Amino acid sequence: MRVNRTLLYTGVFVAAIGAALLAADLGQPSAGALIEVLGLWPLAVIALGVGLVLRRTPLGLVSGVLAAAVPGLVLGGALALSPRLAVERGYWHEVRSAFEHSGLPDVRPDIDFDTLHLDHIGGPT
Repeated sequence: MRVNRTLLYTGVFVAAIGAALLAADLGQPSAGALIEVLGLWPLAVIALGVGLVLRRTPLGLVSGVLAAAVPGLVLGGALALSPRLAVERGYWHEVRSAFEHSGLPDVRPDIDFDTLHLDHIGGPT
């Protein structure tokens, strides 16, 4: 049986993204810890290079899987980091402030990270 390497590498890439998102969700690392891990992004470029160099050798399949998994882990980590940066680094408070000062006289948004409540505070109903 012949393995379709394109589908294999695509599946490994997508699985690595999902694994990184799941690990970040279950482990609950801080944004600072995720930033430190994502500082190793050059490993993804190195893995791609090793995969290209070794693709016509007996290690071609293993290096291709590695070349697909490492960038997937980096991308998954970046996807897991972005909402945490918004919350932990204060960007969420800027969004909340913009909603609070939006000029709507009869609606006051009370925004929490997982919910949005609109309270009627005056004016016509």
